[in-house]
Amino acid sequence: MSLKYESPEFSDELKKRINANEEYREKAKGMNWKTLVIVKELPFATFSRFENGELIERKHVPSGEIEEYRKTSDFVVEIPTYELSIEAVTGKKSLESLYFNKIVKLDGSLFKALQYRGAMEIVNKITAELVNDSIIPSKEEFAKMLREHGLL
Repeated sequence: MSLKYESPEFSDELKKRINANEEYREKAKGMNWKTLVIVKELPFATFSRFENGELIERKHVPSGEIEEYRKTSDFVVEIPTYELSIEAVTGKKSLESLYFNKIVKLDGSLFKALQYRGAMEIVNKITAELVNDSIIPSKEEFAKMLREHGLL
């Protein structure tokens, strides 16, 4: 059965896959940070908290709380459109290249990000595998789902 992209079940499965990956866990030792990924067009945000490399928490943030989460996050990634966010999470476009081409914005320590680059590459690969096996809603369907969950 396919999961729906960014449904609660999708988030649970992604968290499980990341935490179960031994190569990731080895490369992520000591990684303690909070990330916020924002799709500005909607707006939609996902907050993740890592402790010693373990993904402890991954949740969607109501649009009215995004700025509060921004203040407490170590890294904030801002992606301009839903379509571009899908290209990034499916692996069709690299967040790194989008950042260096000034298409996405990253706030946070670039040094710290590079320190755990290998771990994050594995996270991106795991994410892309799950997304590509999931049902990806249109932007309109996604916005409807967010409204139904009180996130917009």
